[in-house]
Amino acid sequence: MKNIECHLNYLIDTFLGPIAKIIECEVEVLAITPGAFQIIIKAPVPDDLHKAHSVNLRFKSQDTLVGNVVHVRRLDDGGLELQIDV
Repeated sequence: MKNIECHLNYLIDTFLGPIAKIIECEVEVLAITPGAFQIIIKAPVPDDLHKAHSVNLRFKSQDTLVGNVVHVRRLDDGGLELQIDV
């Protein structure tokens, strides 16, 4: 699958409540099941992205993917793999 540029909004829980952050990045999206997908975020990624509990991806085509992060794995190339349930 090819890399796609997108805006990735993510939420991180803190002691003061959730904090919303936005980045522009390249991702690869893979469908796992009808209710789940995997995104591979190409390096560089923010230091706190692995703490995200929900994400919202908006692509240039105006399509969106929204879901909760259920698994995170750091990749050898500096990227990040997130498994998302919708």
